[in-house]
Amino acid sequence: MKQLKQAIRESGVEGVRVQKAGCLDHCEYGPTCVVYPEGVWYRLNGEAAIEGVLNHLKTGTIAEEHRLVMD
Repeated sequence: MKQLKQAIRESGVEGVRVQKAGCLDHCEYGPTCVVYPEGVWYRLNGEAAIEGVLNHLKTGTIAEEHRLVMD
């Protein structure tokens, strides 16, 4: 969360809030986040995932390679 928050702050993207949440019911996938209003879920499993989320926030393009697909 700290890394994502820092990356967003440094990027200058406005209108984005990184908020810690309680249980999101997907602990088995490791650290996760969800981007609203789209409702796109991501696995935060490294720097590349953070960059993918950041790009999504900048451009609206979903980073499919980091998207969380729930079984």
